[in-house]
Amino acid sequence: MISVLGRKILLALVLIILVFWLFFIFWSIKEQKNFYLQQMRREAKAIYEFVVLAREWISSKGGIYIKNGENFEKITPSHFTKELAAFAKPQNMIFTFKVAVINTNTPYHIPDEFEKEAIQAFQTEKLKEFWKLENDPKKPLFRYAAPLEFEKVCSNCHSDIENYQPPACISITLSAKPFLSELKKSYKGLILSSIFITILIFLSLYLLLKFFVLNQLNKFIKATKEIEKGNLSTRVNIKSKDEWQILSKYFNSMLETLVKHQEKLEEEVKKATEELYQAYSELKKAEKYRSEFFSNITHELKTPVTAIKGTIDLIERKGNIDQKQIEIIKKNIEKLAKMIKDLLDYSKIESGQIELMKEENSIFEVIEDAILLVSPLANQKNIKIEIKGKDTTTYFDYEKIQQVISNLLVNAIKFSPPEGKIIITVSENKDEVIVSIEDFGPGIPKEEREKVFNKFYRVAKNQREGIGLGLAICKGIVENHGGKIWVEEPDHQGCVFKFTLPKKGE
Repeated sequence: MISVLGRKILLALVLIILVFWLFFIFWSIKEQKNFYLQQMRREAKAIYEFVVLAREWISSKGGIYIKNGENFEKITPSHFTKELAAFAKPQNMIFTFKVAVINTNTPYHIPDEFEKEAIQAFQTEKLKEFWKLENDPKKPLFRYAAPLEFEKVCSNCHSDIENYQPPACISITLSAKPFLSELKKSYKGLILSSIFITILIFLSLYLLLKFFVLNQLNKFIKATKEIEKGNLSTRVNIKSKDEWQILSKYFNSMLETLVKHQEKLEEEVKKATEELYQAYSELKKAEKYRSEFFSNITHELKTPVTAIKGTIDLIERKGNIDQKQIEIIKKNIEKLAKMIKDLLDYSKIESGQIELMKEENSIFEVIEDAILLVSPLANQKNIKIEIKGKDTTTYFDYEKIQQVISNLLVNAIKFSPPEGKIIITVSENKDEVIVSIEDFGPGIPKEEREKVFNKFYRVAKNQREGIGLGLAICKGIVENHGGKIWVEEPDHQGCVFKFTLPKKGE
């Protein structure tokens, strides 16, 4: 029984061979027909050249005389052609010919439709010959025509014919029946022989396919059925010194590896148990981290609250309030409000509830507004902020990107030396706008650059200001815009924070 794959391959072979066989038959029939047509054309051309040669010979002699009864009659090339055609007609020859002339009064020379078409082609297309197969089922004919040159042939007999060239041709008609009969016999022989050869090729391919492919494939099928039953000791033995032998070698090697893996199953289970225990340990660490987070948050929130409470207690004892005490209360309230805002912002980002109001805005405009927000902090350290690049517009949430730039500027100011400077550069490429904020502070160690965007992470451990969410919030806002944010090391002391915004608003 032939396998499913074997049937598919055989069906594909049948279709391929059938297509090539049909192509070969049609091409061969076309070529044979063209061959017989060319053969008839050559025969007709030979008759034409004989007639032309005879006419030129008679013309070169100034005509010839033939005996007609007791008298001699002069025969011109025109009379010769007419008489020879009339003589050949009753002889049951396979061809006839005549001279056809346009606008003649001589019945013998009046052209039929084929001859008119030929003369037209000689005049307009400058052809040297013209032929056509009239495939009448009862009387198939091959028609051939070539130009007749009057001046060359007739000037020797007629001195007044100089420069005279009426539209004319020599028309030859061959019976195509013998040729077409031979062509039909050739067709039958060609089809029968090609069918026999095609069947022989198909059987040969089938036997080769069965011996070299299907038999070897069946060995693998039987082996896989044994493996499905759980018999891993089965093997495929093929000694054909070809790819099948290589495949059987790797197949057997795969089975041996499978057996080894089965033997190591208990070891793998033990390893999986250890990994599970490690995951449990990581979970405990996460729980510890959560506890530390709440402890840090409690401490960070407690600091401004304690300061506010202490100031209020002092006011109650003194009975009055001065500007310095108001500033202390105001500063700590702002600090507390910022912590709460950061917690709320990051909570929205982490839960995917952040809402963006994207509009087409100017990059320079949002940068200038962010600089205005941090200018009091910059003025305290007399830090100059420069903007470089070319202004451009793109789609973004104005307030959120202002928050990103402000956070980055606050960090840059915090770590910049007094009398220093911060450079903001705007550039763009085909798909995005790039904003970089460069400072000249102590910089960030290479091993900590990827960590700075983690929540609650602070580079300077001794700095207790803030809860470590500023850069995490920046990262969340930029990524929700479809951009990215990272930190680079410049060619001087300091660091460069960069972020991108896509040009296309979505």
